[in-house]
Amino acid sequence: MAKDDYWHFPRHALADSVLGAFNSGLSHALTLFAPRRMGKTEFLLKDVAPQADARGWRVFYHSFMTDGDESGEVFKLSLAEFAAGRMRTWLKPLTARVSADLLGVKAELGAQAPASTHSVTEVIQALASGGRTLLLLDEAQMLTRQAHNEELLGGLRTGLDINKAQLKVLFTGSSREGLRRMFSEARAPFFHFGTNIELPTLNQDFCQHMANAYQHSTGRPLDADALWQAFQHMGCVPGKLRAVVEAMVLNVALSLEQAVALKAHDEQDEAQYRRMLKTMPPLDRLVLRAVLARTPLFAEDTRNGMALALGSTPPATATVQSAAERLLRDEVITRRDRGQYEIADPSFEQWLQSQMAESAPKA
Repeated sequence: MAKDDYWHFPRHALADSVLGAFNSGLSHALTLFAPRRMGKTEFLLKDVAPQADARGWRVFYHSFMTDGDESGEVFKLSLAEFAAGRMRTWLKPLTARVSADLLGVKAELGAQAPASTHSVTEVIQALASGGRTLLLLDEAQMLTRQAHNEELLGGLRTGLDINKAQLKVLFTGSSREGLRRMFSEARAPFFHFGTNIELPTLNQDFCQHMANAYQHSTGRPLDADALWQAFQHMGCVPGKLRAVVEAMVLNVALSLEQAVALKAHDEQDEAQYRRMLKTMPPLDRLVLRAVLARTPLFAEDTRNGMALALGSTPPATATVQSAAERLLRDEVITRRDRGQYEIADPSFEQWLQSQMAESAPKA
C-alpha cells in the first residue's frame, strides 16, 4: 500500500490471517465472497499483495470481470506472460513462445487470439518450479459462465493440486450462486477445493477512518458518528460511503445529507435494475418479489397470490421451481443454507425494497 494513500482503510488482520493460513500449510486455497462494492479488489491489491510481496511471495493478480467470452484464454496467456516475464532463467521452453505469441495478446483478442501450445497445467507447473507464488484470482465465478472453459478449469485444478506446496490461490467472487456452481457442485472441477470465507462487514472504525481522510484532504472536520449512521442507511457498502465523502471533497457546499441523497443510489445501477425487471417474465418477477418478502416460495398461499397477480390458475410447484432456477442461473437470487433463497446483490435488494415502498398504497 502506498504511504500517501490515506483513503485506503487497511485490513491488516484479515490479510495476516489469510497469509498465515498459506504460510503454515493449513490451507493452499481460499475462496473469499463479498457482494459488489464491498472492497474485495482493494483488499487483494492493497492489503494481501503488498504483505505477500514483503514476505517473499511472487504475486499474480488477475480479474475475470471484463474478459467476456475470452476469459479463459486471456487468463492462461496472462499467467504465461507473468511467468515468462518474472522467471525467464528457468522458463526457457515457454519464453520463446510467450515472446512470439503471448505478449500483447489482449489487444489481439478482438480479432483472433493466437493459440498457445502449452496447457494451463504446464504453465502452472513451470510457474511452481520458480518458487512460492500467490495467485489472486478476482471474480473467479465468471469462468463458469462459458461451457468452453471447462477444460481450462480442469487443467487449473490439476496444476494447483500437483503444486500445493509452491502455489497458493485466493479466489474471490461477488456472486454466491456463481461460486456455488464453481466450488460446491459435485461435477464441477473445483468441487470442495479450498476453504470458503466471507469478507467481514466494516464497522464504525471505517467511518472514523473516512472522516480522518476527509479532514486530511480538506482541512475541515466531518462527524464520524453521522457517517456511521449514513453507512448503515446505505447497507454498510464501503463503495457507496466513499462516493459520498468524495462528493463532499469535490463540492465544499455539499452537506452530508445532500451527498447521501446524491450518491446513495447509483443511476447506472438503477437503470440496469429497471432493464432487468422489464425483460423478466411475469412469473419470475413474482418469484423475485416472494424472495424479497421472505415468503415460503412454494407454499400454497404464495402460489395463490401469484395466480391473482397473473390472472390465472395457481402455478404448479415445478413451474415456480423453474422460474427460481432461471433467477439462480442469472445470479439474480442465490441459495443459502437449508435451501433459503435471497436476493444476490444487496444494492439490488435495497432498490427493490424502495420501489415496493413507493408503490404501496397510502393509508
